[in-house]
Amino acid sequence: MVEISQMKTLVLVSSLGSLAAAARELKISPAAVSKQISRLEEEVGLQLILRSTRKLEFTEVGENYCAQCQRVLEEVDAASDLVSNMKVIPHGILKVFSGRHFANSYIVPHLKEFLSLYPQIEMTLELGERMPDINAESIDVLIGMSISATGDMIQKRILTTSYSFCASPDYLKNFGTPKKPKDLLEHRYITHAMRKPDNELIFDNKDVVTLKPYLRLNDTEAMLKLAQEGLGIVKLHDYVVRELISRGELVELLSSYTKMEIPLYTAFPQRRFIPAKVRVFIDFINSKISRNG
Repeated sequence: MVEISQMKTLVLVSSLGSLAAAARELKISPAAVSKQISRLEEEVGLQLILRSTRKLEFTEVGENYCAQCQRVLEEVDAASDLVSNMKVIPHGILKVFSGRHFANSYIVPHLKEFLSLYPQIEMTLELGERMPDINAESIDVLIGMSISATGDMIQKRILTTSYSFCASPDYLKNFGTPKKPKDLLEHRYITHAMRKPDNELIFDNKDVVTLKPYLRLNDTEAMLKLAQEGLGIVKLHDYVVRELISRGELVELLSSYTKMEIPLYTAFPQRRFIPAKVRVFIDFINSKISRNG
């Protein structure tokens, strides 16, 4: 099989006009250049160069073959440039999966800026309250989940949060305020069905409370709305309820028992090279998290 290096040597000999000049350019001996040309001639089964002690002359087929090699090398260079640009310039479809509240807090407010910085990226953002199959669903980035991804994934911590127990002022007026973890046994607890187990609470002081949930839902937004309406107590990430607590629409409960840090992760498929579109997205969101908290 003809090698690219042999083609390059043939084209170089043609452009410089001698084996010796090509040898100096390649920093090898004239004999080594001659050997490469001979092997190339053996591969194609034709004589490409007429050699003599006085001059070097290409045969007619050698000239035509050399011209074709030149075109092939130009295509190879173009392909190499394309690959290099693909590594450097983020482009293509970027499919991101995130929880709704994480996305609304850390992704959606910055999407306009991100897409203006990387106009060759076509963004698909799916929000959901589940753990997707990254490979089967062709997801490039899973971000903002507190549950570790499974399988052959690269996973990194991007943020630390904590859980907050909350209820509305109306609920507390009607049912009282729990003062310690075991008091929750006497209250209406709204749980997220994705938690396993969804009826067991572990507190910083190692207290474990197993209760019967008043409601099970698989959507954080619905849990939040029901808590605001006074239907029960919820346990949600602090960044989800922080603003509502500050406005007095929800009241934080048992805060001295719930300071345990919860990591949030980003995960993406294991690959030899991380695609530029994935790398710049993760770096961009990390920068926003670092800046805004």
